[in-house]
Amino acid sequence: MTGKKVGYAALGGGAGAVASQIPGLQLLNLACCALVVGGGILAVYLALKDDPPAQAAPYGEGAKIGALAGVFGSALSILIGLLILGGITGVMGIGALTSESIEDFEAFSLFSAIAGLGVIAIVAFSLIINVAFSTVGGVIGAAIVHRKAPAE
Repeated sequence: MTGKKVGYAALGGGAGAVASQIPGLQLLNLACCALVVGGGILAVYLALKDDPPAQAAPYGEGAKIGALAGVFGSALSILIGLLILGGITGVMGIGALTSESIEDFEAFSLFSAIAGLGVIAIVAFSLIINVAFSTVGGVIGAAIVHRKAPAE
């Protein structure tokens, strides 16, 4: 796979990940992760749109580009999720640290432990789901972008 195709995979996966974080628009992911699939389709479209016509559709290449787009999209989704979670934890922590009550500090410690488990769940779930559905998008994208070569 060329560097150009890797770049398109990063672009498609990143677009799907960013779109998945936009309030309201993220509801499209309820329809079989439509935004993640769309990121895979976009990546494959950009990577293969200039390929010459061929007899067989490049499903294998589309799946590889889609899976790579899923990895990039997952990494970006995880980063955005951790930033949001860190902001929430930080806001709660400031209140606990400025409080005189030991109960507030203990509640913050429990929240931090739960947040840590949440981070592990976010990473695992995001990686599995994004790669799987983006790979499906890559195969769909290969079918969309494929131009059949004229029979000789």
